[in-house]
Amino acid sequence: MSEPIVARVAATELSGEARKLYEQFTSHDKPVPKWMQVMANCDDILVGFFAMFKATMDDAPLPSVLKWKVANEVSKINKCEFCIDVANAKLRQFGLDDTAIERIEEEADEREKVAIAFARAVTEKAYEIDPAVTAAAKEHFNDEELVELTAVIGLFNYINRFNDALGVFPG
Repeated sequence: MSEPIVARVAATELSGEARKLYEQFTSHDKPVPKWMQVMANCDDILVGFFAMFKATMDDAPLPSVLKWKVANEVSKINKCEFCIDVANAKLRQFGLDDTAIERIEEEADEREKVAIAFARAVTEKAYEIDPAVTAAAKEHFNDEELVELTAVIGLFNYINRFNDALGVFPG
């Protein structure tokens, strides 16, 4: 198992909201994720990230399964092994098997295909998105949904880069 390039923070080193976040995991007999132990080096970032994650990945206005399909695509583009593993595990909780996960785009409905194309465009070149991609996104998603979809894409671009840059890898 490779170790991140910064220290992992133990629960005993934390207080306040950051410590409460750790306790949410340990109270359910789950280990505190490695990325969280790394992010806890700056507890303001950890607490803020959790608030953003919760607001972004809840089930409204877009369905969570769509958000996780988009998160999977962003993580594959960025080659973030850790986030691919997390997204795949979450998609399995929604009932997708490994074959369905591998074929997300091929088996997607039109709205999902547009969301994935938009995720790809935002991740690869947000500063020059093809107007056809933007038009399709506006056709299939209202303004609130587009803001949330873009937030999912941005959130996973952030955590992908965070994990990779600091050496937070699976295992």
